[in-house]
Amino acid sequence: MRRAAILAMGLLCAGCGQVADAQANLVLTLRIKDAVGDYDKARAPLDRCVKAKLVVAAYTDAREKAETGAWEAREQEDCRQAAAAIGVTLPAAHPK
Repeated sequence: MRRAAILAMGLLCAGCGQVADAQANLVLTLRIKDAVGDYDKARAPLDRCVKAKLVVAAYTDAREKAETGAWEAREQEDCRQAAAAIGVTLPAAHPK
């Protein structure tokens, strides 16, 4: 009886890893979608800078390197515009 219970639990949990991975991917996708949507709604330069940073973080967490790089470039440009709008000059970016 004990073996049957252990076998049944093993069979029930066999697909748990796949389900957990699918759920994690869904959460990451929704986080990216929300961050991009918030960025698109932002109008003030400083707000766009901050929202771009959140998009970069979401893509970084999702391990999407191409999108992360593209958004990092957009973030740098938005943050330079935000700094210029308030009369501040940002230091040169460090090469990675």
